[in-house]
Amino acid sequence: MIALETLVDGVVRTLTESVLPDVGSRFARGQLYAAIDVLRNLRDRIEPKAALLAAEAESAAAALERVAAVLDDDALRDALAVATAGSLDARVVALRAALTDVLARIDGLPDDRAREARAAVSAHLAAQAMRDLAGVKPSLLTEISKG
Repeated sequence: MIALETLVDGVVRTLTESVLPDVGSRFARGQLYAAIDVLRNLRDRIEPKAALLAAEAESAAAALERVAAVLDDDALRDALAVATAGSLDARVVALRAALTDVLARIDGLPDDRAREARAAVSAHLAAQAMRDLAGVKPSLLTEISKG
């Protein structure tokens, strides 16, 4: 997932460097500068919604618990206990790292042993993709293309 600050920085840079030079109307330039100003001021005030992070953390922890049970892996259980401590942001970061580690470990296992573990991780990733997409607003590409 791209950090919101990075996304806003990219939009501001695009508007400033690519769009602004092609805007001829003084009024439109003023409106564009106003939009850029709002984005720049919002950049450091935005936070991911806690409910979305909590759902991700819960789903990831459940997937990792299932993998630990399937693989009978005490080290993974210990890592999961550490990953589920701390603030919500810290938990999500730690759980994502644990998922990355688990995917690498599962990749080296025989298919018969890894199948159920992959299914647990895949179910989490599919649910997370749907959570990520649920927040996306309808596209304005039609309006954009009309100018």
